[in-house]
Amino acid sequence: MEGTIPQLSEQKSQILRRESRRSVRVVVDFRMVVADKAGLASGQVIDLTARGCGLRLTKSLKPGQYLTLMVYPGGGTAVPCKVGRVQWVEGDRVGLAFLSLAREDERRLRQLCGDPF
Repeated sequence: MEGTIPQLSEQKSQILRRESRRSVRVVVDFRMVVADKAGLASGQVIDLTARGCGLRLTKSLKPGQYLTLMVYPGGGTAVPCKVGRVQWVEGDRVGLAFLSLAREDERRLRQLCGDPF
């Protein structure tokens, strides 16, 4: 008996590729401020891992751009990311990789993500 394996749709295949991560992504809703050479902009952190985050903001950014980020978790002290790199941009959404975090700030981000280490 011959069967066929169902093919993943292109959209579902893209989702699976995007979800292959080294760190667990947590959906959040934190205020944030980014700074680049052109100035400051505020927005929201919409998801978070120990290695990066998803942002929603009105400022136009480009992949490869470097910036500084301050994350304000609900009721907590700000967590700074000294250097972040824009990985992708889709409309008002941005994917940011953390490149430079102080050890204590990295520990705090891991806690926010539910990582005990």
